[in-house]
Amino acid sequence: MRTQTPIVAGAGVCCVDHMFVTPQIQWGDSVHMSDYMVQGGGLVGTAIVACARLGAQCDLFTLLGDDSVGEEIVAELVAEGIPPDGIRRIKGGSSPFSFVHIDKDSGERTIFHHEASGLSFDPGEFPSERAVTWDALLVDSYYLDLAMAAAKAARLHCVPVIADIIPEPTNRELIEHVDILIAPKHYASQLGLEDDLPKALDAIHSLGPTTAVITLGAEGCVFSSPEGTGRGDAFSVEVVDTTGAGDTFHGAFAYGTARGWDIAKCAEFASAVAAIKCTKTGGRTGLPSLSQATKFLKERSGLDW
Repeated sequence: MRTQTPIVAGAGVCCVDHMFVTPQIQWGDSVHMSDYMVQGGGLVGTAIVACARLGAQCDLFTLLGDDSVGEEIVAELVAEGIPPDGIRRIKGGSSPFSFVHIDKDSGERTIFHHEASGLSFDPGEFPSERAVTWDALLVDSYYLDLAMAAAKAARLHCVPVIADIIPEPTNRELIEHVDILIAPKHYASQLGLEDDLPKALDAIHSLGPTTAVITLGAEGCVFSSPEGTGRGDAFSVEVVDTTGAGDTFHGAFAYGTARGWDIAKCAEFASAVAAIKCTKTGGRTGLPSLSQATKFLKERSGLDW
């Protein structure tokens, strides 16, 4: 088990989220917002910030335009202690952003996303030599060529690759370079296997990953790996906002992997960090430090923390 500071790399999307809190209303009606904030988001973006809050050293690779949205994204990442040298700013490109509605009563979120445009990437320009320092790599498939280049570099240096991906034909080649695939519960629904999660896990294994995890929201997660199979419970908290909960789970799981923890410990840790996040409005506001997460687990877990 690694005792020194782990190094977690990420290759994927970073965006800006415009978040607003209101009750549910009928389309066409109007309502006053009870809260509004602008904050960084994105699958890998939020996951890497979660790792940084937990104390990891981070190496982030993403694509952004040379616009004001990109400036906001970079400034927030730098404020979190994440170096910007892996961020490629492309002249004339448009950075991604989202509007996120948070239901005031349930904390559930609905995302309206504006995709990036004009952000091309040459895989041959990826700094593969940096992978020698990584303890884990997290990827999503938003910028597929970027993720592929990072995953191939990680594999060359025997670095475990964790993916935040819903398998589909366009990302099958990337999945072949993934060790740990964490998919949301609606992937099992897409397969018609929501009532047979072991088969859904087997479907992930059939694509190449040796470790498969399916997150189930308030019902926790199920997992399967060479270490065995199991189920992890979610932690009960007063949910204020679920924005970024899945991203946080991925980031915390990657942190645990970088520390050399077994899958059951990674899953419980990720569930705890995601639960803590949900107690605050915003995808990143509630991300805890390692000491906060450990204190939470010591009070609620059956494992030795």
